[in-house]
Amino acid sequence: MVFIKSLKNQVWTLPLDIRDLIPSDHICYLVESFVDEMDFSEFETRYDGSGHPAYHPCIMCKILIQSMLDKVRSSRAIARNVRENIVYMYLAENLQPDFRTISDFRKENEKLITELFKNTVKAAKDLGVISLSTAV
Repeated sequence: MVFIKSLKNQVWTLPLDIRDLIPSDHICYLVESFVDEMDFSEFETRYDGSGHPAYHPCIMCKILIQSMLDKVRSSRAIARNVRENIVYMYLAENLQPDFRTISDFRKENEKLITELFKNTVKAAKDLGVISLSTAV
């Protein structure tokens, strides 16, 4: 029997822009534009600048909203996606918050994230990007 020859040792030529690897109609772009329009000044006042620098709440919200759309609940699974999944890498702007950081942020901002998720799903539904059965 003849098999397709593996190309595992082939040198990769990847695009310089990570967006070239994500389909142009992917919902992550809606998540990004929706979250980018938010006012994060309330978040910024809670960070006094002492200690280790925090991840920007905009980035954390993007990866959490995307994970909710993808039905990924576990903080460890979300952290793994940020390391391994091109969409999450893009939304995280190549940063890699660990599972504890993701979990803590989600706990501290549960109401805001839930509201943001609802608004994102509503906007996606209104634009015809998702159907109700997709979002459930």
